[in-house]
Order: sequence, then structure tokens, then C-alpha cells
Amino acid sequence: MQKHQFDQWIHADIERHMEVPKVFVIGCADLSTYQLAVEFKHKLEPIREDDKPMSFASLEIVKEELIKLGLDSAYLRLHNAYDECGSPEDKPYCDIELSLKSY
Repeated sequence: MQKHQFDQWIHADIERHMEVPKVFVIGCADLSTYQLAVEFKHKLEPIREDDKPMSFASLEIVKEELIKLGLDSAYLRLHNAYDECGSPEDKPYCDIELSLKSY
């Protein structure tokens, strides 16, 4: 999904007082960047800009971008690529809610 499409989608939902789709900040133990994705039809769709997934060097920069888009919260999805001993039934990731509101 292109960033401009995502921006229009979430602002339409905010204006109609509808539930905004879940936005995920994707991080992985073996990567030094974070990417954005949105849940669409129970799947994660990367948010792209100029046909490349949006990528950020730090979590703080991601939060600033999400605040600019008008979001109050998102989920940090952390993948552990090094978990070789995990149970096959367990999810290979952990979701943590990020609050973007300044108090």
C-alpha cells in the first residue's frame, strides 16, 4: 500500500469516527531498521513510498512519522530470528502496543 493511500484511508476513518486500522512497526533482531505495515484483510501490508517499503533508522523517528499521520497508537512487532529453541506452536514474534500520545 502506498503511503498516500494509507494516509487517505486513516484520515477518512478518523473523520467518520470509525476504528482506525492497526498499524505495525516491524523490527527484527537481525535488522537495524524498522518498517511500517498496516493490517488489511487479516494480513500485514507494507506501507510503501516510491514503491519501496518505508524504512526508519530508529523507533523515535518512526513515532514522529506516525504522529504526523495523525495516529494515537501503533503496535511494535518484534521478530526474533535467533530463537532456534522456541516451540513450533509459539508465534515467532511479539506485539507491544506503542502509545504515541504526549502527556
